[in-house]
Amino acid sequence: MKALITGGGTGGHIYPALAIAGELKKRGWDILYLGSQDRMEAEIVPEAGYQYRGLTLKALPRKLSLNLVKSLFLNFYAFLKALKIVAQSKADIVIGTGGFAAGPVVLAGVLLRKKTIIHEQNAYPGLTNKILSILVDKICLNFTGAAKYLKVSADKIVATGNPVRPEITKISYQKSCQILNLNPDYKTILVTGGSLGAEIINQNLTKLYQYVLAEDKLQIIHLTGKKNYQKVLEFLIEQDIELDSEKIHVIAYLKEMGAALTAADLIISRAGATALAEITISALPAILIPFAAAAENHQLYNAAALEKVGAALVIEEADLTAELLAEQAKKILNSPEKAALMSEASAALAQRDSLAKIIKLIEKESAGD
Repeated sequence: MKALITGGGTGGHIYPALAIAGELKKRGWDILYLGSQDRMEAEIVPEAGYQYRGLTLKALPRKLSLNLVKSLFLNFYAFLKALKIVAQSKADIVIGTGGFAAGPVVLAGVLLRKKTIIHEQNAYPGLTNKILSILVDKICLNFTGAAKYLKVSADKIVATGNPVRPEITKISYQKSCQILNLNPDYKTILVTGGSLGAEIINQNLTKLYQYVLAEDKLQIIHLTGKKNYQKVLEFLIEQDIELDSEKIHVIAYLKEMGAALTAADLIISRAGATALAEITISALPAILIPFAAAAENHQLYNAAALEKVGAALVIEEADLTAELLAEQAKKILNSPEKAALMSEASAALAQRDSLAKIIKLIEKESAGD
């Protein structure tokens, strides 16, 4: 059997796709991954060992402009190329995990009468998946509440949760500390802005850094994003933060994300659906800062689902200050009872059988059942 998988732009779309690809590969499937030629999937997917084809694509501007016309023409040619690749691939099924790269590929699969499945990670569906949902055979949802935003029959929808890469949960605490050069006797704060980094979070960490340096047995892992790394180092030096301290670990990009999640006692993060799936499966208390410019503000919807059950504290970008962020972190770190309750609430949201559900559906659809 052969699967053509597509999805990209951010790790939130890529890593669920790789989780699916990895399990299918174990079962003897051939995998072809089709994405953008100049986004992060073009680097991550081949490194993971999968055959990769890239398309020249451009996200559509939300306003009428000359750029919109140019994007439409560029994406139309990308669609024609996708149509040719899908036809030549002899794929039994086309699977899309979101992002604008998935649009032309899944559409090509629909027009070529391939079996098609899309996966929507967010509580509020993205525009690409909203459109594709009308055309595809099945829709996998992470948040069941997302169904109300889709104009499709209930029999097309399958509640699966969000698949998490197996390596996220397959590493011990001691091994994690060794990989990241952490003190295993210290509490650890993990700060991440997602796969691309988050400048607004990076700019509001001064008070938190000062708190970490002043407290005993406390350390921080700060994942800045590659493009922000040097700027963060310069900013911290300006703020007289001791970068050579054993308590400070500033990292541009981390492949061993499972090690960071395993080592952490508290995470400060964006609220992308894949990040939240990894947070909940790691049972971490979280401070979430939703990306305000996310399409349809979907990260705020995602974060609200964790906040509602007590698994996270949410700070919107408009309210974010260095003082507030440090204050909220102290509330959790200085109260073992609160941290434990948040951890329990987070763990209760974890959907450990998500990948198995999706694979079962793929096999069923491919067999024509």
